[in-house]
Amino acid sequence: MSVTKTWYAHGKLLITGEYLVLDGARALAVPVNRGQYLQVTSASAEKNARLHWKATTPDGLWFQATYRIPSLSIINTSDRLLAENLKKILSVTRQMSPEFLNGKQGFKAETRLEFDTEFGFGSSSTLVANLAAWAEIDAFSLQRNALGGSGYDVACANSERPLFYQLVNGKPVTETIDWAPPFNDRIYFVYLGQKQRSDESIQQFKKQAVFGENEIGKIAAISRKIVKAETLDQFENLLREHEAIMSAVLGKTAVKERLFKGFTGMVKSLGAWGGDFVLVTRHEPEESFRQQMAKRGFNTIFSWNELVLSK
Repeated sequence: MSVTKTWYAHGKLLITGEYLVLDGARALAVPVNRGQYLQVTSASAEKNARLHWKATTPDGLWFQATYRIPSLSIINTSDRLLAENLKKILSVTRQMSPEFLNGKQGFKAETRLEFDTEFGFGSSSTLVANLAAWAEIDAFSLQRNALGGSGYDVACANSERPLFYQLVNGKPVTETIDWAPPFNDRIYFVYLGQKQRSDESIQQFKKQAVFGENEIGKIAAISRKIVKAETLDQFENLLREHEAIMSAVLGKTAVKERLFKGFTGMVKSLGAWGGDFVLVTRHEPEESFRQQMAKRGFNTIFSWNELVLSK
């Protein structure tokens, strides 16, 4: 008799603490109201057990693959690279849970991503969170062993509320908070159109960044102050200070100076400094704001209420 189970994980946005969260800075992050489902149906015990995997996005089929289990060798796939990446994560999962995909039965698994794979909302972290739930193992440990990174995205995957996230002696510490800025109708998330690879961004950061406890402490303090900001002006000043610190740490020009010169609001990088989403504040009427963004070539825009998970 087959059994079907379903899990769900939220996507994420890192508001403060990018990069330095890897070295103990307190970061502020929010789960978004788009995520990823994982539905698994078990099959009867069979001599040659298989795992049939199908992944979809809002645009339809992303990729599919069939694996022999327990070997996890790939029988067929529509995308070899994606199938190999999934195999790596599945292999680490089984290392942590020997009973996982042990060959005693087959499975059909389907993931359904609710956002564009290019958005950087966490297609990998939501997958890891769901796999950890399926295998009944610790999601942070699976993330660390399979993908690396700080783990803040896994914290968001399993959270219904904004949170502070920090690595203390290498271990994740999560503090959920109530945070809904009174000026959130002035906050937007704008897609720059060039998704960044987190692993490559982290490697570059480790090679080039110059910082110490002073910078880590300043970023942690800004994270705390931002959630207490009562006015848009206070909020923007804190974002400006954060961008200046990270610009010096990374040796890179802040995104507002690069791409938004002359814009009246504040613009802050989110996550990897590059082509993912930026946080933008609005001073003018919304229609005018969106027209300005369009003139700069940015047409994928979410308001705070359209994207940030609220309960």
